[in-house]
Amino acid sequence: MLNRFARALKLFGLGLSLSLLAGCGQTVTHAKAVKIHTITITDDTGRTVILTHKATRIVTIAPSNTEIALDLGLKNEIVGTDTMTFEYAPPPWASELKGLHNIGSSFPSINIKQIVATQPNLVLAIPGIKGLSALQHFHIPVIILSPQNINGVYHDIQIVGIATGRTQQAKTLISHLKTELTTLQQLVHKNTHHTPTVFLDLGQLYSAGPNSYLNNLITMAGGKNIADQFAHTAYPVLTPKQIVKANPEDIIYDPTDATAHVIATLPGFSHVRAVKDNHILAMPEPSYIDEPSPAIAMGLAELIHLLHPHVTLPHDLLKDF
Repeated sequence: MLNRFARALKLFGLGLSLSLLAGCGQTVTHAKAVKIHTITITDDTGRTVILTHKATRIVTIAPSNTEIALDLGLKNEIVGTDTMTFEYAPPPWASELKGLHNIGSSFPSINIKQIVATQPNLVLAIPGIKGLSALQHFHIPVIILSPQNINGVYHDIQIVGIATGRTQQAKTLISHLKTELTTLQQLVHKNTHHTPTVFLDLGQLYSAGPNSYLNNLITMAGGKNIADQFAHTAYPVLTPKQIVKANPEDIIYDPTDATAHVIATLPGFSHVRAVKDNHILAMPEPSYIDEPSPAIAMGLAELIHLLHPHVTLPHDLLKDF
């Protein structure tokens, strides 16, 4: 059975060509000599979203969007979140979900009635979910977030901060994340002398292409992503033949989808270095790697821990795995 990441990719489109760093800002319009401060945002699909005031009642769809909102101090403003968030949000965010309203599953489509009942003035969503366009009939704005690189994650935090009046909190959060990622990169640079080739299996040979934040994380963790040579989309499906040809030194996989034995017995894999050297490595906490949110710091730490176990990592980033 496909894990949540690969299942969403299969159902809702691979390699979406989204704008990486769409603009956002605030505009002021005039009506009858009264200033109306509107917030104009371009989301990751290129849609222009106009808010008449900062959002104070928010529905979050997907763990990554919920994690961003929580880290911006918006728990009291979240009037609903979806089942996927409750199922997959990792620590420390999982403990913050207590008391939040479950609006049900968002796949393959949202429960419009449940969302409308919460009376939101903003929905934070991800691409490919059916039914989002129907929310316009209820004058509920929707911002779709789908970052394709690390800078895109920072940008999406900024978007949510602007939409909710938490611009300073967003700036602080981004600065903190940048410091954590820089610290981890420096540890890798100082303590490693080899760059292993890596196949990242997100489920049934879905992987991270060059246009993905996961590709950024692999590079930052001191690895070389083999999918670079075979694909140009964000999340391609590689064939066993391509993987055997690339002969990766490490295979990192999501244990919710497969086992090391299943991977090792794929056609031709007995000749792959990772299999011969027993370097088929399970993600201890897949959500840290799967979710483009403040969890990326934990995701980078997890990848470093797998690829370079001799590197001593900061305790606060290693404690959950």
